[in-house]
Amino acid sequence: MTDLIYQGDPKLTLDCDGADIPYKDGQPVMDRGLENLALISLFTEDGWSGNALFRDPAEQVGSGFMEAHRQPITLSALNEIRDAAEKALDSDVFGTVTAVTTNPRAEVVQTEITIEPPGKDVQTLLISKNGLNWSAQIVDPAYKKV
Repeated sequence: MTDLIYQGDPKLTLDCDGADIPYKDGQPVMDRGLENLALISLFTEDGWSGNALFRDPAEQVGSGFMEAHRQPITLSALNEIRDAAEKALDSDVFGTVTAVTTNPRAEVVQTEITIEPPGKDVQTLLISKNGLNWSAQIVDPAYKKV
């Protein structure tokens, strides 16, 4: 059972400087859920130079999620952000994806994404953009179940 702490991918967290990998007792915190894949799919921009390494277009990553956030906050922009989130996660791996984007305060945009992967538990990813800063959190992540 202790082997489980070494299985999965190193968990990615968002901070003001980009992404970070948290450690616990010298071991990267590992996650066997879909959080990392969702964050990479959402926050890797279209035209990422690393895509040159993938011949198969299906393996390339990139979305318009970040670009959708670079406009003034309007009802139309909130709808574009929601649509960009759902498009970024349009894959059989994620199953059914539903996004809701709101503007609860002046410079805050929140997107709540519900991911229903086939045969697995439903996961909810909460993403907030507070001005220039980002935070993301998944409700009941896999690494907390170990």
